[in-house]
Amino acid sequence: MIIYITDIDKFDNEKSFLENIKLASFYGINFIQIRLNNLEQSKKIEISKKINEIVDKENTKIIVNQDFESSRIISPYGFHIKSNEKITGDFAKSESGARWISKSIHTKDELYENNNDLDIDAFVIGTIYKSNSHPNGPTLGIEKFMELVRLSKKPVIGIGGINLQNIDAIKKSNAIGVAMISELANTNNLEKTINKLKSYYD
Repeated sequence: MIIYITDIDKFDNEKSFLENIKLASFYGINFIQIRLNNLEQSKKIEISKKINEIVDKENTKIIVNQDFESSRIISPYGFHIKSNEKITGDFAKSESGARWISKSIHTKDELYENNNDLDIDAFVIGTIYKSNSHPNGPTLGIEKFMELVRLSKKPVIGIGGINLQNIDAIKKSNAIGVAMISELANTNNLEKTINKLKSYYD
């Protein structure tokens, strides 16, 4: 499972951002997560609609990040809950209309707090390595990440600084997939990068 988390700030303009998303879907990215930080709600909805229209629905499912209003409008496959949001998986499903719910987990306490929520389908655990999106934030490292994978009652997706050089360690941890931004947003050859990633997770 490969989740491409969107970040419009990594592109010069909206056109190049959307073209990258369209190509990622065309080349076989499994999931695109719409995360549009620091934008007004009307702009989030506008861009979410555009992404929903351009992805190849046979290849790619859309996950909305913590935005119920956009989710209700585009009816995505999934909805993602941030770690500090005290809402249940059932509430997220009913409010978003999504079928699949993921939640961010950063600590063992957060894991234990959410492990028994039957309506959360997967945990997105990190930050594993230093990442461009959280350059000064704390990191788990691979050993602590592997411990959380073992303790989790849910399938786990790794996040944070994951690239083609370290993805093998994530695969060996028994995580079911990875979520990433920079490796896909910054690549010079999107098709080749996606094919390499899919050799680990398809």
